Amino acid sequence: MNQPVNGKKKLIICLGRACRKYHSQSVWDAFKSNLDCEVELIPISCLGQCGNGPMILVEPEQIWYWQVSPDEVPLIIKQHLQEQHPIKEMLYPKFHKAHTSHF
Repeated sequence: MNQPVNGKKKLIICLGRACRKYHSQSVWDAFKSNLDCEVELIPISCLGQCGNGPMILVEPEQIWYWQVSPDEVPLIIKQHLQEQHPIKEMLYPKFHKAHTSHF
């Protein structure tokens, strides 16, 4: 997988109104409490996928996770961010339908 120019992965979390309705603030808080400094955590007001959240976008790979719960945060941190294996069962099918078998 490609590494970002500055050496850090970016984790973009939607904190817009629709995602907050599905507890994205709790997801944000879980990442904030458990991430190390190797990953940049970025809040955003909308990722344009309203009604499917909480939405998370991992850059630079452009991996989208949807309907993320706070309980799933440790799995994303361990399996995707540390071991570099996206979690195919959690991938947003709108963008990853044809690619889930590649992971």
